[in-house]
Amino acid sequence: MKGVEYLLLDLGGVLYRVEYERTLRKLGLGEEELASLLQEPVLAAYERGEINTETFLRAWQARFPHLSEEALREAWNAMLLGPLPQAEKVLQTLSTRYPIALLSNTNDLHLELVEPQIQPWKSYLVETFFSNRIGRRKPDPETYLDVLERLGWPPEKTLFVDDSAVNTAGAARAGLKTYQLPANRPEELLQVLAVSFSSF
Repeated sequence: MKGVEYLLLDLGGVLYRVEYERTLRKLGLGEEELASLLQEPVLAAYERGEINTETFLRAWQARFPHLSEEALREAWNAMLLGPLPQAEKVLQTLSTRYPIALLSNTNDLHLELVEPQIQPWKSYLVETFFSNRIGRRKPDPETYLDVLERLGWPPEKTLFVDDSAVNTAGAARAGLKTYQLPANRPEELLQVLAVSFSSF
């Protein structure tokens, strides 16, 4: 891909295995309800850091009264299955050619589990942006622009990669180059950028 000098990557579904279906099943929801669930105002507020975990769980207990607080915690974390096997190698390879930063919509409950697991990647990244810590969330175009301003990266030279069409559309509106990666296939990034493991 021409004209790319910087990489801004999503985390879940790009470098970290996420299976939303596991959470939907535990909540008693169908797959067709995923999009609306991810855009719920309470979840959006939680992922912007505007409410804490206790408030989030209390709101969800009102929606899912058949589940205890512990069952809700378990359901919400059920989607998280750990770093993808090729993720670290992909990051290691790409970081020799591009500065890389992560931008993830996330929350305190998920970060308790995920953050320690991705600690080994720190040397490959110039920065990691979590929505609940920056007070902004994808796909709002201002989220991407705020992150790029902090990094000093021009949008037109930055490739944003996400497994969500909604999030890549938001980045495109902010002027970034975009690529929607098939979920949980980080090795495809090397093909997109015409980089191979054997190049290094």
